[in-house]
Amino acid sequence: MFHRKAPFTFRNGEQIPELQIAYETWGHLNAKRDNAILLQCGMSASSHAAAHARNPAPGWWEDYIGPGRPLDTNLFFVICTNNLGGCYGSSGPSSFNSVTGERFGSRFPRFEVQDQVAAQFLLLEHLGISKVHACVGSSLGGMQSVCSAAMFPDRVGKFVSISACAKSFPGSMAFRHAQRQAIMSDPHWKGGDYYDGPLPANGLRLARQLGTITYRSGLEWQQRFGQSLAKGVTKREGLKNEFMIESYLAHQGEKWVNAYDPNSLLWISKAMDGFSMEKPDKDGKLSLLDGLKPAMMPALVIGVQHDVLFPVWQQKEIADTLRQAGNKRVVYYELDSVYGHDSFLLDAVAIGPAVKGHLEQEPEGARHLWEDLAASAMGFLQASAQRGNQADSMRDIFRALGQGEKEVERDRLKSMVKLVWSGRVNEAAVDKAFDAMAKEPLMQIEEFMAMRQVLAEAMSDPYLP
Repeated sequence: MFHRKAPFTFRNGEQIPELQIAYETWGHLNAKRDNAILLQCGMSASSHAAAHARNPAPGWWEDYIGPGRPLDTNLFFVICTNNLGGCYGSSGPSSFNSVTGERFGSRFPRFEVQDQVAAQFLLLEHLGISKVHACVGSSLGGMQSVCSAAMFPDRVGKFVSISACAKSFPGSMAFRHAQRQAIMSDPHWKGGDYYDGPLPANGLRLARQLGTITYRSGLEWQQRFGQSLAKGVTKREGLKNEFMIESYLAHQGEKWVNAYDPNSLLWISKAMDGFSMEKPDKDGKLSLLDGLKPAMMPALVIGVQHDVLFPVWQQKEIADTLRQAGNKRVVYYELDSVYGHDSFLLDAVAIGPAVKGHLEQEPEGARHLWEDLAASAMGFLQASAQRGNQADSMRDIFRALGQGEKEVERDRLKSMVKLVWSGRVNEAAVDKAFDAMAKEPLMQIEEFMAMRQVLAEAMSDPYLP
């Protein structure tokens, strides 16, 4: 938990006396502190994006985080926060006001997506990270990644924006309006100050059902449900839920009760509705081009054709505007996944490789991180070799390369000998020794060990422990 015991000022001038941002991490921050990835999440997500030792439960982006995965923890230090306004530890309407001792409720300030990003970058400062390798986000998180790149261009190396926008449009605003109305029309909502009484559960259920309709695609539901009757229903009668799609929506709505705070939906969805990266141009007219001009780092923008909440033209608008602004390193992918807006959660096969490639490829890629790992590994090998005797070191080299096989390629053995004894061995003499004593492309351990004396003579230091 990041707890800043100083007022946090929103863009509208309002304040809260303290700021709390819940976050989780995976991987290790390197000595240069340049391998961090800020993972920015959707409206209702917590900071728990993947399992780890302190919380082994699967996270919302489980398939993307870990060794060898798109956000490769062999290379990167991944940070995920619960959004400002959320209800999983970060400051929001359900938080307690440290001055009054009461929950904020309706008194929590309205905020913008830009405020959420500003809070995330305060966390980065707290962690001693001056620049992230990349910002990666989807849905609201994708809005935040675009926002981060433009707000903090000197602190973001790359960014990935999936199923998001640079300016909200009336279609998605209308969906979110309907969700808010469902909650606000519940008599238990009480203007947002319901924490000492019953939860506005009926409104929350309906809001979640409305949201679910926008998160998936009609094509998927046609393939998945059609007009099939729900389990246990044998005939159509009355007004009860009888179709599978009705039961599915009801289930999704029920899952949110006591799991997500209704006020968080209201406040965050309002921030999403008001989101725009536009800035005044030289004539004072609002311009998306001028707003995105600072974002000149490598960018990956991904859209999904069946997304009804963030139509694919919005992602195309981000990519096109970045290019018009002068960014020469913009990649745009458009997927035909049937999962619609939720493709970033459900279609890791299609999205994962694109994200991994963007994060690791040059320029501004992972080459220096791999080189650092290789240098560390080589230092460990050399230190181990110097602590043992030459015969043991040679056996270790053969067994490490052989992995249980009886033969190892001659050229791999030669390269490893040069690496392990770098600075102590005459490389030309090693080449000569292998040319003279290893005629075949594969060597057995007895043949390799027979070279011990010749390799000893190739040492720049004649002393052998």
